[in-house]
Amino acid sequence: MPEAGATGGDDGEPGPADCRPRGPVNLVFIPSVSGGLGHVGRTLKLARALERADPTLRISYVLDELALRPFNVEAVTLAGYPCRILPNPVRHERDATVRAVLGDADVVVEDTNRRLLAHRRILPRLKAWISIPMLPLWDELHLDLPLLEHADHLLYAYPAAMPPPSELDPLRHMLTVTGPIFDADQMPDRAEARRRLGLDPAVRFVTYAPRGFPFGEWFGRRVLGGVVGGVRRLRGAMPELRLVLTALPDVAAVQPPRLPPLPTIDGVQIVGTVSPETARDYVAAADAVVLEGTTTLFDAAIAATPVVMVPGPIYETALEGTWVDDNDAGIVLRPEEVTPRTMERALAAALDPIVGRARAERLRTLVGTDGRDLAVETILRIIDLQVRA
Repeated sequence: MPEAGATGGDDGEPGPADCRPRGPVNLVFIPSVSGGLGHVGRTLKLARALERADPTLRISYVLDELALRPFNVEAVTLAGYPCRILPNPVRHERDATVRAVLGDADVVVEDTNRRLLAHRRILPRLKAWISIPMLPLWDELHLDLPLLEHADHLLYAYPAAMPPPSELDPLRHMLTVTGPIFDADQMPDRAEARRRLGLDPAVRFVTYAPRGFPFGEWFGRRVLGGVVGGVRRLRGAMPELRLVLTALPDVAAVQPPRLPPLPTIDGVQIVGTVSPETARDYVAAADAVVLEGTTTLFDAAIAATPVVMVPGPIYETALEGTWVDDNDAGIVLRPEEVTPRTMERALAAALDPIVGRARAERLRTLVGTDGRDLAVETILRIIDLQVRA
């Protein structure tokens, strides 16, 4: 397996310094869009870094219509990249439909949407397909092995606490372990993040992004009700405390049944769909963040923001919740444990100025260094070898 930090060059292959622009290349990102914003957010970090490294790249997005959640389209649009939707074609029109959307792609970087690898054989212009696999929800990483064998390279974007699973052993010759992909150099400190967002520098606040309940209605409503109820209870002792709910384009669709209308609750601020950069700024600006999944966990780690984690009901986030809890790097509540009372206690612990900060520092150490630059170097090397050559 290539080790994190290996960038080529010693065996005669070009390293990053040799990846000099020699004409435009059409690079298409295809992130998974059936859940939250994590996959879109990760690819946007790569897109911006690739643009800086090679301004001749023509970067665009293709989003899979199957199980598409509209806020993913909004996030890409807010980022300013051209965006096309790939319909789920039927047999008699498949080739023409796929080529109309992806026919100009020289390179595809696909994030957890590997079923589309099957289209590669009908895209004659395509020279390289790079896949970013997610840890399995059930056993699909093993079952999708015949698809992954048709990729040119895999990027594994998890920290050392989550090493590559054995299902990827047959593909280790084409696997680069990058570590988590995030914009460490773009992460503002708390004061700067609050200035950007126009927030009072003296107010204490918690942030949480329901995002249309990507882990299902039961999970989403339980966590949202627990967070709002917990903050309301905690405000008795901390009247200055505020709750900022982001990624809420339709408040009525997520309104907890036992609470007053969210916009009318004192101390609660509602924010609609925001760009991944703005979402990151809210995490950096907060005194504590309630989160469910990978991207926000990694952003909170880099920002050193204390976390209360309710792991989403999939293997990836359950595993993350385990090592966060085992290392006392945050407060972890399992979904069935969430109530306003337990959330009140968890938030009070996260907001402790000494213990909470110590946990945040442990989380930052566990997540490790930014793998974005290694991912960019690997992508550029593949472009240089397989497209520009």
